[in-house]
Parts: sequence; structure tokens; C-alpha cells
Amino acid sequence: MRVYSSVKAALLGTFILGNGCNMVKLTADQTANVLQVAAPSLNMESDVQLAREAAPGQLKTIEGFLLASPDNPKIIAILAQGYCEYAFGFLESDAEELVMARKDEEATLVIGRATGLYLRCMNYGLKLLGPSWEKAIYGDLEGFEKKVAASGRSHLRGMFWTAMGLASAINMNRDDIEMVSHLPKARMLFERVVALDEKFYNGGAHMALGMLLTAQGAALGGKPEDGKKHFERAIELTGGKFLMPKVLLAMNYGTIVQDRKFFHDTLTEVLGTSPAIWPEQRLANEIAHVRAKRYLAHETEWF
Repeated sequence: MRVYSSVKAALLGTFILGNGCNMVKLTADQTANVLQVAAPSLNMESDVQLAREAAPGQLKTIEGFLLASPDNPKIIAILAQGYCEYAFGFLESDAEELVMARKDEEATLVIGRATGLYLRCMNYGLKLLGPSWEKAIYGDLEGFEKKVAASGRSHLRGMFWTAMGLASAINMNRDDIEMVSHLPKARMLFERVVALDEKFYNGGAHMALGMLLTAQGAALGGKPEDGKKHFERAIELTGGKFLMPKVLLAMNYGTIVQDRKFFHDTLTEVLGTSPAIWPEQRLANEIAHVRAKRYLAHETEWF
């Protein structure tokens, strides 16, 4: 009887432990649904500093849930988006301001942090896509092109955040030849996203392609006029309520073609538009105002 009781107790303990692990994962999976519903609340924030201070804690808490359920696509997608948005909205903006103030040493440190978070965003995007994509993105261009061409709507979210993280990291490190060599792959991903669903993430792939194509003037191989069309399409898709593509259009296209009037008028229009015009994207619009003011303050240096 004692032996039987001991065996029974051991089996019961194993059952409890096993189900305990399952319960942790189940709880994390159920929480993922709540997180997905709650995530847009940060995008609706009107106080930029409050959002800046709140975001890191939220991201690390969500990464904790990912430890409990490592393959939950909802949690992974929230993290991919969150890290790209935090790096773009705050760290890249900080680095830009420091560079403009000629504080190069401080800027280098922030650029390093932003790069790390962009690559984290990229890696979460790859995690959404699956192991074969991670191998492909570091492989040859031809093989990657075939993989992208064969992708479907189920790959949309993963492709977008992989491309956004990669392209943004490259943009922060344009003198890194090895990193820049992957830029064509980011462009392929954005073009595929446009083909599958150009409205995804407020026309974000159009906005990204606009930035890529206006990075250089026509004399150096850039395609600023094509880039302008992508920015304009992003603006059209959001009914002009999303202010960031207008700011980036003014900055990237306006400066590269040296059209001061276009630059000035576009940014002035942005500042004349209330960030509350699109409540669901209030934070992005507030950040767009911050950037518009900064760029206008440097207008005489660039024209």
C-alpha cells in the first residue's frame, strides 16, 4: 500500500507540474488576446513624453509573456511592431536631433541603441515568418526573391516588420557596407506587401518605399519622383489624416530635389493640422508635429 501510495503521489505531482506548465502557457495565450485589443491605446496617446516613458516597460512585460508562450503569433507581432515604433518615434528622432546639433558622440550611442531595437523588430518579423525565412534573408538575392514571390497574405505581417526593421537599421548605418548589401531584400519585401495589401499599416510599405527611393538624387541613381508617388499614395490611403508621410515627403523629397517652397508649404500644412484629426493615430501625429518643427528650424541650412 505504501509503494502504491508513493507511486500515486509521484504521478499526481507529475500531473500537476505538467498541467502547471500548460496553465502558464494557456494564461499567456489568453492574455495575448487582451494585449492585442489593448495595444492601440498607446497609439491614441496625446502626451508624447508619457508614451515614451510607458513604452519600454510595456514591451518588456510583453516579452515576459512570450517566454511563457514562445510561438504565440499575436505576442510576437505586438513586439515586432512595438520595437520598430519605439525606435522610430523616439530613438531615431533623438539621434537625428543630436546629429543636427553636431553632437556626434552622443548621436553615435543613440544610433547604436536604435539599430539594436530595429534588428530586434526584424528578428520578431522573421519569427512570424518561420525558420526558413531567416536562412533565406541571409542567403543569395535570387533565392530570396523566389521566396518573396511565392509568399501570400499569411506572410504579410511578418514580411512588413522584417523589412521595416532591416531597412531602418540600414538607414541608421549607411556606411556599413555589409548591412547596406541587404537593402534590396528589404525593398523586395515592401513591394510584395504593396502587391498583397497596400493599405497595411496605414500604407506603411508605400511610405518606406518613398524613403528608399528619395534617399539619393536622380544623378546618383535615386528615383525621387517615384518616391514622391509612394508618399502621396500613403497620404491618399489615409485620407490625409496620417501626418507622418507628409513630414517625410517634405524632408526626403523636398530636400533631395531642393524645392524649398514645397518643403516649407508641406510642413506648414502639417503644423496647421490638428494631431487629433485621427484619434487612433494621435501619438504618431504628435510625433509628426515634433519632426515638422525641427525640420523647419533647419530650413535655411538646407536650401
